Amino acid sequence: MNEMNEKSKGNIIFRIFLLTFAACYIYALTAGIRNNYGIMLNGIVKNSGIDFTSVSFVLAVGQLVFGAVQPAFGVLAAKKGNVYSLISGVILIVAGLFLTPQCKSIFSLLICLGVILPAGTGAIAFGVIMGSLAPKIPSKSFAAVSGIVNASTGIGNTVMSPLINSLIQTRGLSYGLTTLSIPALLMLPASILVGKRPKNDDSKASDGSAQPEAKKVTAGELFKEAFKSREYLILLTGFFTCGFHMALITNHLPTQFISYGFSAEAAAGAFSAYGIATMIGALLSGSFCSRLKMKNVLGFLYGLRPISVLLFFFVPKTLLTITAYVALLGLSGASTVSPVSGLVKKFFGAKSLAALFGFVFFVHQIGSFFSAWFGGICFNATGSYNIIWIVAIVLSSIASCISFTINE
Repeated sequence: MNEMNEKSKGNIIFRIFLLTFAACYIYALTAGIRNNYGIMLNGIVKNSGIDFTSVSFVLAVGQLVFGAVQPAFGVLAAKKGNVYSLISGVILIVAGLFLTPQCKSIFSLLICLGVILPAGTGAIAFGVIMGSLAPKIPSKSFAAVSGIVNASTGIGNTVMSPLINSLIQTRGLSYGLTTLSIPALLMLPASILVGKRPKNDDSKASDGSAQPEAKKVTAGELFKEAFKSREYLILLTGFFTCGFHMALITNHLPTQFISYGFSAEAAAGAFSAYGIATMIGALLSGSFCSRLKMKNVLGFLYGLRPISVLLFFFVPKTLLTITAYVALLGLSGASTVSPVSGLVKKFFGAKSLAALFGFVFFVHQIGSFFSAWFGGICFNATGSYNIIWIVAIVLSSIASCISFTINE
């Protein structure tokens, strides 16, 4: 009997490992594509003959599309299955990679790079991936697996940033994106593995624990129920703030460092600490969420941000302090994903995770849009980012306070 129990336990551990590995591959690769448009930018301008400003506008549209399609594909996953959504995303990504180098007009580039490619990465978003895994792994392991999958974005960026840059610089945009489509196609078997329905009753997790699944409802009914929930509205508010904060870091912080007198190389070197800290923070967040109340982890992470910014206001601006600052921001950067996705699953069930977390992330992207825009306006008007960072301090403090009030 003990041998059978040990064998069963070993099978469960192996299944969790295999599913987690496949999910990490999918999420790391899609993150590596969507986070490296900046590296592709000059190659796209040179290849298409379209001016820099117009290509930048296409990329901005792509950011909104990436956020907007996530709840739509989440609903699609709930209706037709997660495999359908994931494979649709892979097909769109491969099509976008093949077609983008062929674009020679702003309209064609807007369709391929502004819609098709970001729609594909949005279809394979965190909510759909974790919604696929939720019925297959023990509930007690969900937060830890969530943290590991979330941390894989840092691995994807670390590997793919130099790879994409090297391919485009040495062989051109067409060769670079076509080569990139090969590992993208390998996401097909990984998507089938992650997305296929479990053999056991989908109302239970793989450890046999009951899941809080509701009866089948329409998308309208699902969102109507969610918007009536005080807790869901708090998560939306917090993630808007999260997006506002994150876009300041990724879009404006290097420029801010340069304004202090640092070279572009020094700013980029300091910023390398961000990716490493993001991975560490995501792993720690997933671990803590499996041990502590997720609302407390979320409130702490939001609260760490204004404290970090306030401290940086008053310290001398040296290479050491800006590197430490970036690392501190990285610890709370992507770490909020695990508690937010975990709380959505807890309140509304695994089947609703893809759609409802997808909408939460769409609100995140709206926050990113506003801070990226207002940050540029602020810097042009004052020569400093102080005003926009003060706004970020206020918003993050509010997000922290209200997160602690979630009735978990």
